[in-house]
Amino acid sequence: MNDAAIDELTRNMMALDAGLHRITETFGEHVQLRDEDPVVFGAGHYVLYPVEGSTVRLSITEQYAGTDWSDDERVPTSWSWEAEARVTQPGHGHPWVTLAEGEVASADYARLLNIAEGWAGAIHALAEREVSLSPEAVEQSSVAQEFEGRTFLT
Repeated sequence: MNDAAIDELTRNMMALDAGLHRITETFGEHVQLRDEDPVVFGAGHYVLYPVEGSTVRLSITEQYAGTDWSDDERVPTSWSWEAEARVTQPGHGHPWVTLAEGEVASADYARLLNIAEGWAGAIHALAEREVSLSPEAVEQSSVAQEFEGRTFLT
């Protein structure tokens, strides 16, 4: 690989990193970004989790051409991603199950940022909805009026 190609891959890697951190700043109340090691932890190099709970995640793993993770000079040529959830399996605990997955070339890192932002936005929206609900809305008319009839069911 020539120097120009390596420079472009490095710029894309840095742009992805900055974009993921921007996403967690935007949705940081409900979403956190962890730098992980897929060899040790089994997820990706970047993993988005909800702040509350750990039953879903979006993992992003660097892919390399002509080298592997042990090379200190490596730069990713693409990234694979997986949206996963823990699912109860009788007798097998709660393994991670892939709900959606894909691979994005280095030059298309913006597409991966869109996927990550959509995932983080969905987690944020679910958490905000949960926060807005109140069990008292079902039981007390004064609270029901304040929340305009919103309950755990609506």
